[in-house]
Amino acid sequence: MSLTNFLILYAAVHTVVCAAVYLCIRGRVLKFSGQLMPIIALVPFAGLWTAVIADYYSRRHKSGTREMTVEELHLDGEDPRLRKLAPEDGEKAVIPLEEAMSVNDAKTRRALMLEILHRNPEQYAELLHNACMDEDIEVSHYASTAVMELQRGYEHALQKSEREFGENPDSPEIRDRYIKNLYSYISSGLIDKNVLFVYRSRYADVLSKKINDRPEDMDAVLRAADNYIELEKYTDAAELADLAVRKWSSREEPWLEKIKVCERTNDGEGIKRVIAQIKKRNVYLTNRGRSAIAFWDGAE
Repeated sequence: MSLTNFLILYAAVHTVVCAAVYLCIRGRVLKFSGQLMPIIALVPFAGLWTAVIADYYSRRHKSGTREMTVEELHLDGEDPRLRKLAPEDGEKAVIPLEEAMSVNDAKTRRALMLEILHRNPEQYAELLHNACMDEDIEVSHYASTAVMELQRGYEHALQKSEREFGENPDSPEIRDRYIKNLYSYISSGLIDKNVLFVYRSRYADVLSKKINDRPEDMDAVLRAADNYIELEKYTDAAELADLAVRKWSSREEPWLEKIKVCERTNDGEGIKRVIAQIKKRNVYLTNRGRSAIAFWDGAE
């Protein structure tokens, strides 16, 4: 066989092997990162050996640059992305999952994921949902399992409270529990957009019943207005916001709700009118209210 024929045969075989490796990576048959593909394709023999070693370490959970235990993550390090996860007394644990998942260390990401699962995964439902697509198969497995468990928990609690509400719709306690479970699931970020519309419509109906029974409940009125905004029923949202302003004109929340409705309907003049009324009535504003007013008052 001539050298030319040998090189042609080698190139053909190498191309087929590289294509097979690429498909195995995409199908997650091979466990290592696709970032090794340039090495496999451009470095004969040694590239394939690198892939074999990488797959070996990934399958035995040895990928990553160095050993790191969860206990180490509780220490203040130089990297702010790995700041301690243990809360101070009286504080909630705040884990920068968006940044943690970008750390280029598989073992670190896995340790952080396990830490989250052992704490309050429901606080990170949407981020866990995104982590299901992580290139590390173990991280994506942890995240997928957590999301499935969260969904199962939300749906079980909701089905139970819905059944109780259907059997006893006049019980304020049962109704409020149903409202709470609906709100929790709606806010979780785990519901498909089309299904979310159904749950929000159901939420609107139950809130409407609560407002009829307890018209003095400002929180229910504002939650209903927020929900109508998300359903894009802006007329209903505006009516509830106006109702809240008439009944609780000294509170900032109804005025901020009116601004929110104007914002979503692109009513710049309406926002100006609301701000003018707030100033005229000398409504007491918290830091949140002052920040919102300052933002819109300074906008053109």
